[in-house]
Amino acid sequence: MDAKQALRTELRRQAKRLAAFDFSHEDAISCDALLQSSAYKQAIMLFAYAPMEDEVNITALLKHAIANKALALPACKEDGNITFFRVENLASLTAGRYGILEPKQDLQVEPTMHDLLVIPGLAYTRNGRRLGRGKGYYDRYLASNPGFFTIGICRSHQLLEDIPTDAWDKSVRTVLCAGVFY
Repeated sequence: MDAKQALRTELRRQAKRLAAFDFSHEDAISCDALLQSSAYKQAIMLFAYAPMEDEVNITALLKHAIANKALALPACKEDGNITFFRVENLASLTAGRYGILEPKQDLQVEPTMHDLLVIPGLAYTRNGRRLGRGKGYYDRYLASNPGFFTIGICRSHQLLEDIPTDAWDKSVRTVLCAGVFY
């Protein structure tokens, strides 16, 4: 087992051990910090994700974007890519590939330099290195959409000193953890 897969396995075990822990306060602090950030305030559209149990719950941020900006969420494609679609109501999300909530695939959107991309991950480093779930969806997306303002968001136990990376792994510009930007 390579170093990245071993780390993923350990992080998944850790997530199971912490499943009963209430992260709502930490998640709320991160959402508030993001809502108050100039990156969010200046963005026209928020490209984000529907949170899974072991990810920062950004539902408040998603609702704010729907009410005050525009929101796009990804759908995983069979070809290993993700495509973002405009979302106007979180209740319209349905379980897609891997059980992740996805939008209706009605209105496909592409980010512009005026948008903000909030990227989930199993773990991050302070300098923006990211460990995803291992399928490469976001690495491919970021490789084909370079130059956009990206923020990785994680909980305090997911902020690591080091993450093994490969040449194809894409970093984010900024990391937000427990309300602190790095």
